[in-house]
Amino acid sequence: MKTWALITDTWREAFARFTFLGFAIASTLFLLTLAFALNLDIVDGSLAAASLLGKEFVLPEGGPPIDQVVVRGQAVFAGMLYGLGIFLAVFATGSLVPNLVKRGTVDLYLTRPISRTQVLLGRFAGGVTLVIANLAYLCGGVVAVVTLKTGVWNPRFLLAGGVILLVFLSFLGLMFLVGVLSGSTPLSIMVPYGLYVISLPLAAHERLAAVMDSRLAAGVVHTLYWVLPKTAELGRDMVRLVLAEGSLDPIAAATTAAFGAICLTFALIVFNRKNY
Repeated sequence: MKTWALITDTWREAFARFTFLGFAIASTLFLLTLAFALNLDIVDGSLAAASLLGKEFVLPEGGPPIDQVVVRGQAVFAGMLYGLGIFLAVFATGSLVPNLVKRGTVDLYLTRPISRTQVLLGRFAGGVTLVIANLAYLCGGVVAVVTLKTGVWNPRFLLAGGVILLVFLSFLGLMFLVGVLSGSTPLSIMVPYGLYVISLPLAAHERLAAVMDSRLAAGVVHTLYWVLPKTAELGRDMVRLVLAEGSLDPIAAATTAAFGAICLTFALIVFNRKNY
């Protein structure tokens, strides 16, 4: 019950600060754009013509089967949602810990008959449920729009939300550590964004290490690759999941999850020892 109360507090704060509303509005705008900008002309189960954002694409008679078009189109949408979903999730939860450790707020929480570990984990759970709700709305909305327009149901697209959630949880652990150490909302948001950008080229760590002029520099590249979240690899695997052409790399998924878990563990240690 104590954890549920902390989750409820997190949701109340999200509504009070219009965080949830902002996430929902951004997701709704994306869905509305998709709904009104995408038009398909289907003849005998095949795509005859299509238009996107007013640009028409006329296909020869006997075009590709609509189910193939839908699956490949959803793979493209999944790639778009990967960056958008993580961006919105980080932005929506960046203030969770900084607001918690403010004078007055943290004092109120620490006077309750609940441990500091429960306070921080309850806050973490609240942020996770907030993002799950928004990702379910965003990914479920894309499936609904595409299904209504084409009649093709591809539930594999929902797996994209799971991959986005995995990467976000890794970043959320980092955000909690940064928030406990600094108490800064901007820093809690900027660090994950910076990490996201840095981790993308590390997918080619073997090539990057090969062009380094010293073993130390090459070792640093390899170390960063294995320590940081595998955003590029998981994004690639997410598209393959939607296309039914592969599965998640277990090493990439495990190391990404481990990064978030380690960051959250250190956040708990610092939060329990810090004097407020």
